[in-house]
Amino acid sequence: MIRPSARAPDEPRRKFTRGREHPRGVVWFGIRSFWGHLRHLLASGIATEDVDSRDWMTPDPPAELLRRIVRELGVESEAETLSEALGREVWIDYLADTGDDVAVSRAVARLVFAEYELPDPEREGEVLSAPRGDLLMFGGDTAYPVATAKEITNRVLVPFNQVLEEADDERPRVLLGIPGNHDWYDGLDGFGRLFRRRDRQDDDDGPRPSTVGIWRRPFEHYADWAKELVKGGYVSKPPLLALSGYVPVQTASYFALPLSPQLTLWAIDRQLKQLDFRQRRFFSEARDELPHGRLWLMLPDPVFAFGEPSRTGVGMVTSLQLDLDAEPHFVLSGDIHHYERLEDGPTLHVTAGGGGAFLHPACPDAPGRMRPTLSWPGPRASAALLRQVPWKVAVGRSGLIPHILLLALYGPVLTTVRELGIAPTLPGLVVAWIGITVVFSLIGGLRSKRRGVIVALALLAAGAIVALPVAPAAAASSWPAAALLLLPTTLLGAFVFGAYLALLTRFGLEQTQAFTALDHPGFKHFLRLRVRPTGQVDGWCIGKQDPLSQEPPVLVDSFTFDPR
Repeated sequence: MIRPSARAPDEPRRKFTRGREHPRGVVWFGIRSFWGHLRHLLASGIATEDVDSRDWMTPDPPAELLRRIVRELGVESEAETLSEALGREVWIDYLADTGDDVAVSRAVARLVFAEYELPDPEREGEVLSAPRGDLLMFGGDTAYPVATAKEITNRVLVPFNQVLEEADDERPRVLLGIPGNHDWYDGLDGFGRLFRRRDRQDDDDGPRPSTVGIWRRPFEHYADWAKELVKGGYVSKPPLLALSGYVPVQTASYFALPLSPQLTLWAIDRQLKQLDFRQRRFFSEARDELPHGRLWLMLPDPVFAFGEPSRTGVGMVTSLQLDLDAEPHFVLSGDIHHYERLEDGPTLHVTAGGGGAFLHPACPDAPGRMRPTLSWPGPRASAALLRQVPWKVAVGRSGLIPHILLLALYGPVLTTVRELGIAPTLPGLVVAWIGITVVFSLIGGLRSKRRGVIVALALLAAGAIVALPVAPAAAASSWPAAALLLLPTTLLGAFVFGAYLALLTRFGLEQTQAFTALDHPGFKHFLRLRVRPTGQVDGWCIGKQDPLSQEPPVLVDSFTFDPR
């Protein structure tokens, strides 16, 4: 039984431990990630054409899903809610945005599968025993960069099963989940192999929980893919994915579960665009059939992201015809890779996307943004980490795609000047300047209300990048001298690109690109939740600032949602 220590104050910290095992954290401007970006574009195009895998799903009626969960937990009951069926409070573990660095995933698993002594919200100064949850819920983005069966196996199941092998606890538990955008990049193939309910025959004949990864080089997979495409065959995948001790029970990527007479859980899937009409009808009928008081919404995206209303989050709430200002709701989400608790009127919003993926910063302190009650990391720690971004991009630790593109731009300029004696023309420089400005503006987010500031900043950064090779080309006395200047010029151009990303975040214009490039392993966490028979939800956020260090877990936050 572990008693977490108090959360450290919001102070900058320089040293963090990085994993050294394969697969390591996704390098977002690396070649491997480029495949993920292409899958993103392809999946978004399919979604735009309104090709939706959810059309073929048959979600369980809430009462049927409840009975199945109760049976898997070893209880025989015809009660109408989970807490009534168990005859006690329900314990739930929640984590989201998992499956990046395998060593970090193993550290997160050690957090999730431990038992804790936590502050009792009813008795000040007292503690209670918080056992491992009856339910383990994944909040989306099961693995990166694309949640294929292979990536889920290597980055989630193998490290999690290795930790579960050490656990002396064979009590049955249930696995639930909703998909995020990275799950949809694979068309929910990997997601379905892990979370979809299995027939009894599958349980008898299917593969056992794996503790050994699937090791194949990317080019080998691509070669097999190309060969099978020509032959008209297919690349084989594991038929099922198993997490030791947990049974998947759902038949769709969304579900409703009555937890207590006063509280019902709605788990939502918005695909890559929006809620489909079948899902809207399902939850409308669930509301009519289960009038159990208030709602706990589990969303793939938050309603408020970095202090501003999220287009996708607000869209989901609007599609379900919910009024978060009029009635209390508990809104839980991932997607943003930090912890944040925000109270907006009667509704409690909690974002907990620290299940293993790269870190996102705290909400910027800017006019017009809502201030969270608590965030982890805080603004000071986020600002200190942000200053590392230009250097990491410059030296190639965020991937080499920017350097390859800059070499393609700078190489011909230096070669042309030396070999042909033709200086770069002003029209050519202007065309390059405009092209790079457009790319930088898209990275900064042209949907933003401050798009004018983004374009101005993009103009300055693009102008600096275009101007960088001019002086070295003029100063070089020979082709070898020009070639020697190519590398430092490229590194300096990458530094400018990294500085542009950092400035977007520093001025509150765009919050994810810089920290995605930083690929920071810190501030990982999960939620241990207790649903009382009254419908009250007690939550404790448990995490580690440096997950691969020997430091003990910390209690990041605790809260209570009372639907009454």
